[in-house]
Amino acid sequence: MSETAPSPHVRSAPATLAVLAALAVAIGAVESLPLPALPLIQRELELTPAQAGLLSTTLLLAGSVTVPITAKFADAFGGRRVLLALVWCIVAGGAVSAFAGSLPVMLTGQFLQGLGAGIIPVAFVVLRELFPQRMSASVGMVMGCFTVGSGAGVLIAGPLADTLSRRWMFLLPTLLVTALAVIAYFMLPHGTTPRKRPAARTDWLGGLLLAATLGTLMFNLSKIPENGWLSATTWGLLTLTVVFGTAWVLVERRAEDPVVNLRMLGRRGVWSSSAVAGVLGAGYAVPYFLIPQLLALPAEATGFGFGASASDISLYLFPAVVVAVVVGPAAGALVRRVGPRAVVVGGLIVTASGLLFALRWHSSPWHIVLVLLLTVGVGVGAASTALYIGVIESVEAADTGVATAIGGVARGVGAAIGVQIAAAIITTSASPTTHLPTEGGFESGFLLSTALVLLPLVIVRFLPGRASQTASPARDEGATGAALR
Repeated sequence: MSETAPSPHVRSAPATLAVLAALAVAIGAVESLPLPALPLIQRELELTPAQAGLLSTTLLLAGSVTVPITAKFADAFGGRRVLLALVWCIVAGGAVSAFAGSLPVMLTGQFLQGLGAGIIPVAFVVLRELFPQRMSASVGMVMGCFTVGSGAGVLIAGPLADTLSRRWMFLLPTLLVTALAVIAYFMLPHGTTPRKRPAARTDWLGGLLLAATLGTLMFNLSKIPENGWLSATTWGLLTLTVVFGTAWVLVERRAEDPVVNLRMLGRRGVWSSSAVAGVLGAGYAVPYFLIPQLLALPAEATGFGFGASASDISLYLFPAVVVAVVVGPAAGALVRRVGPRAVVVGGLIVTASGLLFALRWHSSPWHIVLVLLLTVGVGVGAASTALYIGVIESVEAADTGVATAIGGVARGVGAAIGVQIAAAIITTSASPTTHLPTEGGFESGFLLSTALVLLPLVIVRFLPGRASQTASPARDEGATGAALR
């Protein structure tokens, strides 16, 4: 059989899609577990909201730093080995998080689980090899399955934490991922299509500088409630962040195989989609962090809030995730008709509408459910799928993993910054009497996220439109750029 014979891939395509879908469900569940239980974890470990925010940002930033590297390996070697390695990182992270008794240990577990963020762009590499003519539908399906898993994780996290313990909340889904990892080892095809580029060299210096930049920024934001927004320590750490960031850019511009290919970032469809993904990530992460905090607050002590348990929070969050399950594949189909740009604009507007509603109305259960339906369910679900498809159709097949990873980095960094800023806002707004966040702090967070979500509307004209739908993935870079213009 020749090296390019397609028959093994054709025969394994349905099984591969089934395995990837199952992994997306399981990993979505594991990554969403801490959200409903975050107030409970916060109480057990005696954390402030700003410290609790570090749990979310650590998971997000771990993926942001390592996703470009893992995606590059997938583009160079194929997706199978890279995907399996990431799955086992998630298993290790789940086990560490289950037995964590302090913030540093919990952060270690969340870091390991955050490495699993790279599975999505790696899965896109596999999908493009097996389903080159059905990329929109395949991407929509995987994103939809990931959302299904997120919904399952949200739904079971609270009841598991309340009825069993936080330990079993992490352990049970981790056991499921372990079983799927074994199945994936035997089911995923070993062969890949021939690579168009040599094996990637790891840019460790670029990775370390990126980690230092983001880590310093997140640490600074977590300490603002103690140090103050205008303190010398805050500004000193901000200066150090700028120094690390500048050094990272200089290294990446000269690196032979950089962590983030800044030249690829210069492509119109890639940079615009990444910019929107970053701001959208920050915009939706704010309410996604604030709403569980608001639900858990005791109304008798603060005058607002719901005094919700982890199980109650799961039920509040679940309807939005169910809606997102439908929206993901539907957005993929809609992109084929109207193009990514129109779907992104619609998603941004719907998300902003939900956030404006939350700014004024957040005192009844139906208020919270509606806000989550509009933001996480419809707006973010549609915009995220369209952004991924727009990036994939803007680059050649060999660049799929790296290009989608750039968008993943932007979204992860944006979400991490959004969470930490929101945590700092409600921590600094705490009442001196009750030491609990005030309603004004939550309203400031909702207002900030509304502004962030609307900000990308000024650059949406640079997103891929309907013209990109006819562009051939095999075209060279110049032809692709011309098609996008």
